[in-house]
Amino acid sequence: MIKENYLSYGEIHTQYDSLKQTVDYMEARQNETADFFKGNNDIVFLACGSSYWMSLSAHMSMRIKTGRRCYAVKAGDIVLCGEEYAGCFNDPVFICPSRSGRTGEVLKAISILKKEYPAARILSITGCENSPLVEMSNLVLPLPWSKEESVCQTKSFSNLYLASVLLAETLSGSEKLYSEARRFLKNAPEIYAAGEKKFAAAAEKKPNSIVCLGSGSLYGVCIEGAYIVIEAAEFNANYYHLMEYRHGPIVTANSNTVVFMLSMRGDDMYEKQLEADVKKTGAVIYSVSDFNLDNAYSKEFAALHYIFCLQSFAFHLSLKLGNNPDSPGSLSPYITI
Repeated sequence: MIKENYLSYGEIHTQYDSLKQTVDYMEARQNETADFFKGNNDIVFLACGSSYWMSLSAHMSMRIKTGRRCYAVKAGDIVLCGEEYAGCFNDPVFICPSRSGRTGEVLKAISILKKEYPAARILSITGCENSPLVEMSNLVLPLPWSKEESVCQTKSFSNLYLASVLLAETLSGSEKLYSEARRFLKNAPEIYAAGEKKFAAAAEKKPNSIVCLGSGSLYGVCIEGAYIVIEAAEFNANYYHLMEYRHGPIVTANSNTVVFMLSMRGDDMYEKQLEADVKKTGAVIYSVSDFNLDNAYSKEFAALHYIFCLQSFAFHLSLKLGNNPDSPGSLSPYITI
């Protein structure tokens, strides 16, 4: 079957069309979202699965841009040990990013947290306009154009991440990321085509191990990079903090290892040292940074490009291994509990 016949191929490789819609939509809702977050409430991202890894990065962008206390919490942690979160937050506003709006852990976690924080408000960012999460929310940012027909979270992850960092930009009072987003997406067809060619070739070599490295506010996106390989290609992948990789895990690297590094600065001496050490093992290393994008973008766009690279690689690796990237294994679009 040719690659274009898979739903996930288009969902990954033309996702810039949906991302443009998200930029327009978030810009149109700026006044409303800014009003919703007035005050100095703690901001808490609550999610699970891919949406949690997105939140792990997005909440740091939010903290850096707004100066407010921001957190990312796993919904499953609230379900299993909610008492550990009692009294942690000051008059919180919960941001719940979710592709389906139906994930059982998120819905249960909201019910638990509302008992502890009855005045808490909920903002949902979701691909489904009608869902239990929407009904529980005080404000909804629906992104129906972001939802996939295939099982894995690909373009919806990218759209949820972009919406979240644009929300942070709105709350900071800046417009910089909006203009960068439009410039990036204007160039995206060419950027994506070049990336696909490179990572399709990498998948052809059938590596025996995949490693994703990242740090700081980009670490969550790095983790999702490993997850999409695990899910879409049904292939084991690992993720590590960039500087921690040499503290043990690097001993498993060899000439059949592919390392994807989400760079924070591109020319930093510590990253160069790590690259050199990885190359000594014989492994292939791909570095994605703002420098890959002509040094003209904030690090959030390096992250956005990185996740596309891993999605494209996972798609092509899945085909090479004889798997179905549209519906891998027994994976479900969302989990109920």
